[in-house]
Amino acid sequence: MNKKTIGVVGGGQLCLMIGESIKDKDLPYRLIAVDPTPNCPAYSFLDDQLVGDYKDEEQIRKLGNSSDIITFEIELANSKVLEELRKKGLPVHPSPDTLRTIQDKYTQADFLYNSSIPVPNFESVSGKEELEQVISGYGLPLMIKARKDSYDGRGNFVLRKDSEVDGVLSYFNGREIMAQEYIPFDVEISVITARGVNGEISIFPVGENVHGKDYNILEKTIVPARVNKEIIEKAKGIAKQTMESLNGAGVFGIEMLVAGSDVLINEIAPRVHNSGHYTIEACQTSQFEQHIRAISGESLGNTDLISGPAVMHNIIGLDGQTGNYQIMFDNSQIIGTAEVEKGVFVHNYGKHEVKPYRKMGHFTVISNKGEDQEDLIIRAEKIKEKITIDNGGK
Repeated sequence: MNKKTIGVVGGGQLCLMIGESIKDKDLPYRLIAVDPTPNCPAYSFLDDQLVGDYKDEEQIRKLGNSSDIITFEIELANSKVLEELRKKGLPVHPSPDTLRTIQDKYTQADFLYNSSIPVPNFESVSGKEELEQVISGYGLPLMIKARKDSYDGRGNFVLRKDSEVDGVLSYFNGREIMAQEYIPFDVEISVITARGVNGEISIFPVGENVHGKDYNILEKTIVPARVNKEIIEKAKGIAKQTMESLNGAGVFGIEMLVAGSDVLINEIAPRVHNSGHYTIEACQTSQFEQHIRAISGESLGNTDLISGPAVMHNIIGLDGQTGNYQIMFDNSQIIGTAEVEKGVFVHNYGKHEVKPYRKMGHFTVISNKGEDQEDLIIRAEKIKEKITIDNGGK
């Protein structure tokens, strides 16, 4: 069987899990990637790695010359060069135009607003005077975001006091910023959604996101989200409307804020998403297999849960941890992916070194027969205590 080549901008943990999906399902594809780190996390699943930055024009063009389809695992990909490749006839999914819209958070919010999709109120801010005007109109607290080159909560700042205005402008150090109405939300949810090149749309079970207390990074995702049926249906409707508006093929992670009966889009990731990692073990089709199906023109797979509730928990570097490390479960080293207990799966991303608040892996716990969701959540917390990053005592 002739295998098609998928070129990926980024060879990190998301590309790694795409590679695992290809291997586990014996799919007729091979992978090559551009990534700045030699022997990147996905390296063992690649036929070739081109060492270069996500914006490296020369290396991305080389990637295009060797690929049948191009995709990306990170929003920092060079949309200009991807558009150049698309115009030459190479399929690029999601489309460079969609990537460009999402790369600028103000442009993203403006697009959604003009598509009649609910988002928090927002304004572009170009300096202190404009920021003070927005504060006067919206009040405090206020969410300040870097418009470009930020993801996973990086580049966000909650402005709580007038006295912090100079500090926040210094924090962003001349970067383009936007102000967004601060929403005192009840819960954040994620809707992992796929759209095929033929327009077919498929939605995974809605997940509930919990962020770390000491860092603005996803800590865990609980599936299904603990919200009522009306909120679930509203969220799915918003996700479907978003995918129809963007016309982007592939898997998207759509983060939403639930405040009472209101559901608002916070941000969109035009790629497979951290909050969808639970799908690997918990769903009939993982988000990674679904992404391949979506960008290659195949029909989309079944997204139903296999055995009921699930909890995905990130494994994150602690403050002060740097350098060599091992991920341990009950004092046993985890390499790659391992089922460490029945229904408990640990994924080691194989990054070269640990850093504070860096995602080093994740684990997913799926429910035992008859186990309800709250008991599963408690069990996941107990599993968490057994998983450590051994950094030589650092």
